[in-house]
Amino acid sequence: MRKRINELELTQAILNRLKKHEDITELASTIVNVEVMAVGCSMVDKNLKIQDAWSLLTGYDEPVIPQYRDRTIISRLRILFSHYAGQSYWENEIENYIGVPEKYRLIDFSDEGNIQFLTPRFDPNRKEDYENILRQPISRKLNQIDYAKSGSFTYTRMKENISLHFKGVIPNSWVKKTQGLPIYRKKKELYFDSQFNWITVAEEMDLFLHNSNNEWQNRVKPIQLFSKGKSKKFLYKGVQHIVGGLASGKSTFRTISTYWLVRNEGAKVGILEGNVAQVLERVQELKRLGVNAVPIIGRGERRKHLENYLLSNRVQSVKELSSLEAISHLSDVCIIQALAGDLNKDGVKHFPCKNLYQGNDKKPKKCPLAHICGIYKDWSQLAEADVWVTTPSAVLHSRIPLTIDPYERLLYEAMYDLLDVIFVDEADIVQKQFDEAFLEEHSAFGNPEHLVEKLSRQLNDTIQGNYDLADNSLLIQWRKNLNHLQDSVWSLYGEIKKSVTLRESLKNQVIYLNYLIFEISEAISDNEEKQGEIADSMRNFVKEATYSSVGNSDVRLHGLINVSSIKDKNNLINNWIESVGGNIPEDSQSQFLYSKIEFFVYLAHIEHALKFILNFYPVIQQYLNTQVDVPLLTQIRDFRPFLKEAMTGVMLGYRYETNDGTETGQFKIIQYLAVGRQLLNEWSSLYEIADNNRGPAITLLSGTSYAPKSLHYHLEVDPQWYIETSRELSKLKQQFIKIRDPENGEEKISVSGVVEREKRDRNLQKIVREISEKMEKELSYWQNVGEGRKILLLTNSYNDVNIVGKVLNELPLWKGRYRLLSQQDQNDEIWFPRSRVEHFAETEADILVAPILAISRGYNILDINGNGALFGSAFFLVRPYPVPNNLGYYVQILHGERSLGVLGGTRIFTTHKNKLSAFFKKSMQIRFLLTIHVDKSNWKILPIVDKS
Repeated sequence: MRKRINELELTQAILNRLKKHEDITELASTIVNVEVMAVGCSMVDKNLKIQDAWSLLTGYDEPVIPQYRDRTIISRLRILFSHYAGQSYWENEIENYIGVPEKYRLIDFSDEGNIQFLTPRFDPNRKEDYENILRQPISRKLNQIDYAKSGSFTYTRMKENISLHFKGVIPNSWVKKTQGLPIYRKKKELYFDSQFNWITVAEEMDLFLHNSNNEWQNRVKPIQLFSKGKSKKFLYKGVQHIVGGLASGKSTFRTISTYWLVRNEGAKVGILEGNVAQVLERVQELKRLGVNAVPIIGRGERRKHLENYLLSNRVQSVKELSSLEAISHLSDVCIIQALAGDLNKDGVKHFPCKNLYQGNDKKPKKCPLAHICGIYKDWSQLAEADVWVTTPSAVLHSRIPLTIDPYERLLYEAMYDLLDVIFVDEADIVQKQFDEAFLEEHSAFGNPEHLVEKLSRQLNDTIQGNYDLADNSLLIQWRKNLNHLQDSVWSLYGEIKKSVTLRESLKNQVIYLNYLIFEISEAISDNEEKQGEIADSMRNFVKEATYSSVGNSDVRLHGLINVSSIKDKNNLINNWIESVGGNIPEDSQSQFLYSKIEFFVYLAHIEHALKFILNFYPVIQQYLNTQVDVPLLTQIRDFRPFLKEAMTGVMLGYRYETNDGTETGQFKIIQYLAVGRQLLNEWSSLYEIADNNRGPAITLLSGTSYAPKSLHYHLEVDPQWYIETSRELSKLKQQFIKIRDPENGEEKISVSGVVEREKRDRNLQKIVREISEKMEKELSYWQNVGEGRKILLLTNSYNDVNIVGKVLNELPLWKGRYRLLSQQDQNDEIWFPRSRVEHFAETEADILVAPILAISRGYNILDINGNGALFGSAFFLVRPYPVPNNLGYYVQILHGERSLGVLGGTRIFTTHKNKLSAFFKKSMQIRFLLTIHVDKSNWKILPIVDKS
């Protein structure tokens, strides 16, 4: 959470006073948390019911919170208590608070939940303390670890629960303290007149480059910038959205604007590029113009980026290799590890940047060698750099190390605080990437290096034999949930191993609890109304699936976890089916249904425990002072207080992956956390309420970002400016080619939608054979018009690419004249690596076969002279359907509809008959109606009045 002081530190004095009373020691943190929330709620709205307080934390202001409420208090509550955004967690905390003797309590509740303030016998003035805490901005956390000095050092890292110790010596001549980043830079007031003469800037750029061909002047001359309204000034403030068609000059405008902002106005600028190769290219372009630009490349996959770069830039000698400046930006070598001889052959990423020890000093030190570090050399130049160039992924996932930033900010946060203007190219794609950053897939359980297993090891390593935290109620609950999670995972795998049918039904599928509920309710009842009642009962079961419920071996199914006999399990399931009014299946159909019900029970317990563990992990970290590398957990901590929660509520899906010949596979979590696009659309103001500091001006550029009927491309920020070009634009011709089966002239050949795999593959091969003559005519046309352009064959997958390649290989006309796109270098001339696709003009091939998504956006595939597009004709061999079970596809629709006011806004509340004024009811209504769009099984149980 922006490395702020947390609730434990802010309220430590109150906690210490309460803990002096032995009968409430275990509940002291609960008392403080509930009371701070209650005081904050009262400051926002005195009529807010205590049980509904969690709804303030979900991030939805309108229509949940009336406009006139104090947003600063709400913002601070979200920073301190974002982990209570889950209704059940908050209700559990309220229940614990009610058990506190009244003499210690600051608040009481009426039967309706209204907050009533008491005067506690002990520490009676703490209400004023809480109010003072919430009225003040929550301070940033400054980490004041000292730099290591020259001389000997040691550090330790873990490998398979074994401590590995390393030591080395820092040379005196190498030591240099990096200039730390400031906390904030005041934003410049920047603008230009709509009639501004950019040619003068282009002349200056050409003069600097000694360009006799006036390259920049020629690029700028055709560009025309128009205001949508009547604005006569382009003001760099807030969010500016510029749209322009293909080749209209958006990239030229961005570069010349950056040059002008830096050289003439002294501004600090950020640029988001689509990939690492484009980042390096942009930095080189700006450096040639005399602009101090640095690339910021995340440390996670540098080796992969380096391999791709070397593949894209074939080198013949070591001398040639040393001349490639970009290589220095892609190193993954930690200088401290090199000095210590830590070769890191196990592949585990460990960076001891702030964990060095010297002499007898038990305090850790931070590395003084960032300026020569293979990973952070570029980052160490951020303070002086005029332009930061990076990717959307690095912006969200990369944290600036303590050696460079004493506040350890995420790159996104640092750009907010320290830059004046940020240019976002292909803004609609960046919006999609920001959304998908909060809809990620992570390895969950089934392998020693997965999330559950890692957390179990971490907890055991930290608390085994250490009982100092034995009175910490939250840690006790977290530990019990983790243990229960492990037990439930064992039970789940036991059922998977036992049932071949279940195993096959799960294989490589995405599983949601709601869909299991839908399938089971349909299986045990033919009556639609009864199915809805059974589904409601099963949803209530999910809410009660806690570690304390497994002792209930009654009709509520929880006892299945503790029952070992198959007969006893089946009896328990039958009793439950009868209790909910369902029909016990016939023996021939029962076993698979029983397995599915058991699987549902175990998965419900897994999900309940898992949500608790993920939700409270940031708080537990504070107690344990430890860290597990789990990206899924870090985003919750960093962005959650400032974002709208997932529109369905935090949603988990599970992907079960297996290899042929194995009885058990591995589970991955698909977690939908938040509305990520908010980070783009509100980048200029996201932290303003919390910090009272304005953010940078955001300039969005795209050719497809104004598309009101396309929920996957449209930006909710309306375009204010348009870029056009006076150059003659190329024209695009589209046509549908009807291809009939040569064996049956009446039947059209279908590929998309054909379920039988072998038939689909045969049909794809037939299509390629049938369009062979058409492809040759297309190539002849381009030769005749003097352009010599090439052909692109587009498929749905790399498997399809392989199938098409086999056909082309069989046709004498195309022998040696085609290439197949590959994910990696195959050491085979026919296969062309994706990383080199922009260099396809260097081959002698006339055809490239590629999956649609592999080269969809962000690639400039130009002819050999770089003057125009290389491909003149493209054949779509398949229809571009969304990937099956792709939750991201539906989430994009949800977020798009929210921005257009279709869902989560006015239309819900005009269509929905009930007038909802309570915060809680509004939050729940939004969640339920939006869940229908992701899981259509919910539509069935929606009341008729709401379907109309």
